Amino acid sequence: MSDPVSQIFDRYLDQPPTLPEQVRRRVEQACQDEIIQLYALADLDASLRLCQIWVTLTANHLAVIRVADRHLDEHIRVISRKRLEKIIEQPGLSCTVVHLLERDEEHPFVTIRYTHRQRGAIGHLLFVLDQQLNGRTLEFAPSDERYREAVLRPIREAQASVSGNRLAIVWRLLGYLRPYRVQVALGMSGAAVMTLARLLPPFFTGQVVDQVIQPFQGGTLPLTQAWPLALTLLGGLTATLIFQECAAWMRLRTMAVLGEHVARDLRTQMYDHLHKLSVSYFSSKQTGSIISRVGSDSDRIWDFIAFGVVELSLSFLLLIGLSAVLIVLDWRLGLVMTVPLPILLVLIYRNGRIMHGFFLRAWRKWSNLTDALSDVVPGIRVVKAFDQAEHEKRRFGDRNEDFTDECFRIHHVWTGFWPILMLLVHSMTILTWVFALPRLLAHGTVDLSIGTFVAFLLYMGMFFYPIEIIGQMSRLLNRALSSAHRIFDLLDTEPQLTERRDGAQLEPLRGAIEFREVTFGYDAVGQIIKGVSFRIEPGELIGLVGPSGSGKTTLANLLVRFYDVTGGEIRIDGVPLPELALGAFRRQVGMVLQDPFLFHGTIMENIRYGVPEALLSDVIAAARAANAHDFICRLASGYDTVVGERGHTLSGGERQRVSIARAILHNPRILILDEATSSVDTETEHQIQEALNRLIAGRTVVAIAHRLSTLKRATRLLVLKEGRLIEQGTHAQLLEIPNGVYRRLHDMQTQLNEVHAI
Repeated sequence: MSDPVSQIFDRYLDQPPTLPEQVRRRVEQACQDEIIQLYALADLDASLRLCQIWVTLTANHLAVIRVADRHLDEHIRVISRKRLEKIIEQPGLSCTVVHLLERDEEHPFVTIRYTHRQRGAIGHLLFVLDQQLNGRTLEFAPSDERYREAVLRPIREAQASVSGNRLAIVWRLLGYLRPYRVQVALGMSGAAVMTLARLLPPFFTGQVVDQVIQPFQGGTLPLTQAWPLALTLLGGLTATLIFQECAAWMRLRTMAVLGEHVARDLRTQMYDHLHKLSVSYFSSKQTGSIISRVGSDSDRIWDFIAFGVVELSLSFLLLIGLSAVLIVLDWRLGLVMTVPLPILLVLIYRNGRIMHGFFLRAWRKWSNLTDALSDVVPGIRVVKAFDQAEHEKRRFGDRNEDFTDECFRIHHVWTGFWPILMLLVHSMTILTWVFALPRLLAHGTVDLSIGTFVAFLLYMGMFFYPIEIIGQMSRLLNRALSSAHRIFDLLDTEPQLTERRDGAQLEPLRGAIEFREVTFGYDAVGQIIKGVSFRIEPGELIGLVGPSGSGKTTLANLLVRFYDVTGGEIRIDGVPLPELALGAFRRQVGMVLQDPFLFHGTIMENIRYGVPEALLSDVIAAARAANAHDFICRLASGYDTVVGERGHTLSGGERQRVSIARAILHNPRILILDEATSSVDTETEHQIQEALNRLIAGRTVVAIAHRLSTLKRATRLLVLKEGRLIEQGTHAQLLEIPNGVYRRLHDMQTQLNEVHAI
């Protein structure tokens, strides 16, 4: 067996390590033959040097064993999972230290240290142990399957995106032509007819030479017979050319329109799919990358469908037809032209595979370029405020140079390959003359007529055209395939939130909310919410308070099901949240955020966003209730004023009041207020608070606020710290708790207000 340590570190950058078989046997033997359910590698020792320490879980045991110098450590540490009492994590900049404490023991059972590279697998393992400590048991697949799904799957998907089956992608892309079978048939028919028509002009030319010119010059054909025959052949040639161009017109028109249909369908499907994806997808992707997939990538697909598919098909048909015609005209010269053809096609194919990798890298550089642009345009005020225009220009320039350099590499490979291909093609022409001249200049019996050779030369010129087209289309195909990779990568991304088709329709909602031992983490590394339980009755105003990072906004995101809980459950009116029809539920939930988002459009359109059919009188009533009507009327165009992208033409307080008007018109049963007054002045806060008091009447409200004074009217306050619910009660009740978190926060804010007053 090869060295397990070398198995890890020789391929450390390629993929996460797999549990060595000798480790598996040793651990299972020590754990009473229980199967390993989960494992992780702790890759640092006490001196923070790279090592190999395996942490494993079976159904009832936790085992730790080290591999060193190609041998297993004789000592393996095993503990019953029931004896585990506490987990202490000490995160650092480059590594994390975890202490696992055994019940009734002063010192840790084991201390493990690991780099951030291993935190995904260890995070899963620690999560299972943490759930056990909180009285919850998780059922999961055996270790290898779980490990591969949790850790290796993203790597496999990334590798598949680069080295996937190109032919499968082409077939999938062509599948979008199914709804347009008639148009495809017309386009391909036009291409086939045009191909056949192209084969006839050289034939007529050869016939004119052999049947008219040579006999007339030899004195065997009188002028009175030569002209009618020549005109007949020229008439056939003219009709063929006209017919050929008509077929070309039908093919070009049909396929150009068809390409637009396919590009439209792809854009529609991608945009529809984007709305199905969870918030976490958009958190992990940059805006420029998504925009380039929906925009420029679909345009490249149009180019391929409109011209590439037909041109490639036409070229192969033409090559087959020409090969047959050349062999029929003269089999010896025909073999000179057709035998090297497979070699040329193989060279084009191999060059295409090389180009495919270059195009993928070029797209990544292009995505970085668009990301820089999409960052700066919305944040142009920040750029100017901090005088960072030069920095942003350098950043854009660097990425522009990177993309251009990648394009230069593409052109270098392409322009280096193309002359070599053309030299091989020209060598076929020279060989044809070499084999034809002795036969044309031979005395006696001539087995190759001038007319036949002229026709052969014309067909030979046509023979090079499809080879050139196939070579050119190889580049177009690879551009389209790299775009198709990214399009299908988006379309194949599964939504993390699944909505039941037969979900419960609670209309109207009463507004009862219950959190039952809810646990949640944005990744496998750490849990943000840890066993939170509380109940909110319909019509209650609940305040969420706590230090920054305590999980307040995360709870709000879980409530509207932007994310699914990791453990426990959330119930709305007694129904588990995943069992609700998500659309019907969210239509009855409103959110007013700290940084309200307004779309580019009029104030009227922004207020109506949740209820597009609302009457003008309803919009005005909502604006009055939000204390927004007066400032709107002072604007030049009133409710028809265009607010600009993200509402930047309005002040922060004005944007907030427009968003409150939008929520009032939406008339939600459950309302979430996330720091709605934290970034405005005192007068504006008073106006917004008045509007919020009107908005919350008769609704279940969950309010998040750092200014505790805004929550004095709350029915109850829930105090969070480090993801746990540690206190709850009214404002007065919480102030009575000695050394309570809420009391300390309140006292600190009171002192700050006194300082500001001085």
